[in-house]
Amino acid sequence: MTGLQAEEKGTATQLIGALRSDQFILYCQPIKAIGAGKDRADYQEILVRFLEEEEKLLPPGSFFPILESCKLMAVLDQWVIKQVIRWIDTNQKARPVWDAPRCSINLSNDSISSAGFSKFVAEQLQSGKVFAAKLSFEVPETDAAMHTASLEQLIAELRPLGCSFTLTGYSGDFVPAELLETLGIDLVKIDAHTMQHAGDNTSNAGKVEATLRMCRTLGICTIAEFVERPETLETLKALGVDYAQGYGVGKPQRLT
Repeated sequence: MTGLQAEEKGTATQLIGALRSDQFILYCQPIKAIGAGKDRADYQEILVRFLEEEEKLLPPGSFFPILESCKLMAVLDQWVIKQVIRWIDTNQKARPVWDAPRCSINLSNDSISSAGFSKFVAEQLQSGKVFAAKLSFEVPETDAAMHTASLEQLIAELRPLGCSFTLTGYSGDFVPAELLETLGIDLVKIDAHTMQHAGDNTSNAGKVEATLRMCRTLGICTIAEFVERPETLETLKALGVDYAQGYGVGKPQRLT
């Protein structure tokens, strides 16, 4: 726990105990297909919360920095993957005709750089008898730029199994089109600030349109985040965005 402030050590101890005793809680938020593609289906992003005490859920921004300081983010990632695969397997056994939604899981830098991570994912999928296509992984654009070689290797190992990859917070400032293609990225979540202010000035509008054109050319699907108003969906459809996520589409729900 080197580097942690004294007042954070108690929380760090709680978090370590929670990892050992399955005390984290998973939520999911829908990502709705709004484009014209017939093969596109709705799916969901997996969100992590920590129940610090009864009825008090801590958002990730309050405990991720502590886990990072303790070098435990990769452990949390593995816990999330295990729980999601267990959830899919349990529901498949209970409801044979149930079609599991694709689940998108955020990856930390530690997992991206871990030589054994892809093997871990493959083993979990096999033991849980879950199709790899049901798992998708999200990586921020800035992390992709910092760990390009590791991410390229990870995608090369997991994509052939059927897993997909999303670049989040995409602005094009750190990962150019050529690298998107080289990495084999399947989807991009366009930078929320740029997307939300696309109608405010010509510069933002042009940037969004250029990004959408580039993604269509590369066969990459696009996602707009933080969509709060129903009327925004019509604007996104007109722009050619493939997916939408936000409170106007669906609020996070407990994964049960």
